[in-house]
Amino acid sequence: MSYLEVDPAVLRATGHRLRAAVEVARDVRREGGTLAVLVADAGHERLSETVQTFFDTWSHGIGCLIEDAETLATMLTDAGTTYGQVESAIATACEPGG
Repeated sequence: MSYLEVDPAVLRATGHRLRAAVEVARDVRREGGTLAVLVADAGHERLSETVQTFFDTWSHGIGCLIEDAETLATMLTDAGTTYGQVESAIATACEPGG
């Protein structure tokens, strides 16, 4: 038989850190548009089109990553909260008179 051990605080902390990373990814995604404008201002049409195609593809990919990371962050945070509540309920039930 195997046992599963989790530290609710670590699960919650991991969820919060992942959310912080998502915010960084969002900032990077927003700045990609600024870079594309700078390249367009350079005046080379083919380069500008190539960079725009790259940013469109890259932006889509990072958008998918952000969405998945947000879902995972929520799941980790919720799991940590739930495990903590269960742990507290069991501890209370095991107390004398509980």
